[in-house]
Amino acid sequence: MSKTSFVIITGLSGAGKSVALKTLEDLGFYTIDNLPVELLESFITLVKKGHIGFERAAMVMDSREKELFHRFPAVLDSLSKSGYEVNVVCLVASPEILQRRFSETRRVHPFDAQMPLSESISRESELMESIVNVSDLVLDTSDLSPHDLKAILRDRFSDPDREAGMLLTFISFGYKLGIPKESDLVFDVRFLPNPFFVNGLREKDGTCQEVIKYVEESPGTLDFIRGLGDFIEEMLPRYISEGRGYLTVAVGCTGGRHRSVVILQRLAERFRSSEQVNIQVRHRDIKEGG
Repeated sequence: MSKTSFVIITGLSGAGKSVALKTLEDLGFYTIDNLPVELLESFITLVKKGHIGFERAAMVMDSREKELFHRFPAVLDSLSKSGYEVNVVCLVASPEILQRRFSETRRVHPFDAQMPLSESISRESELMESIVNVSDLVLDTSDLSPHDLKAILRDRFSDPDREAGMLLTFISFGYKLGIPKESDLVFDVRFLPNPFFVNGLREKDGTCQEVIKYVEESPGTLDFIRGLGDFIEEMLPRYISEGRGYLTVAVGCTGGRHRSVVILQRLAERFRSSEQVNIQVRHRDIKEGG
């Protein structure tokens, strides 16, 4: 699939533009929400001339800017004549579905807060026809789940030249300093014997061979590492299929200097050769923990 440098996400309010923008961000696009139509051509020109430090950008442009409906077709035509590759994705949905979505979230429709909801939906749909007609991809999200929408966009806009794979981050930490807020999966290894109470090991950390040997020779440690690795390996395809661009696994002990570091290092080694993920390792409390 060829690389697409610029994607404009537009469409009806409540049709899934936020999900679409986040999906493209996970695919490596620089993302902008509510870019004014008057700035579109200037922004793309700056990117293509190398004045801005990224190559792929996705922009949401919608009825929050009333000039969009009148100016957008002409601006898009100008970009095309200048040789710029711009794909327009327009998301729509049935009035009944949009009405239900706004009723469930209790959000005010952005087209006109003074109008009844049904009238805002109807009026926006009428004006959106001019943009539907110039769009490269029109998606009716009435019967699409967020997962379905993500899958469609990933299939269309994934860049084969970009390094493939989910970012799998391993973080070791100390419970006494708090669980990392970015954690998706958290595992507690405080049941293992603590090198902190062993003479000669207290001042060392889990990267030292003596500490590694002590932890790994404790009964059940290697079985635990193997079982934990099996669990993560089994779960990865499920997270990937949901369109996750990253997964953070946190392993904690009391201070975050000994046991969690050893376990984390072994887990990371297991997944370094995986084609499914790119590995990042961080020992958050290795210096501060006790």
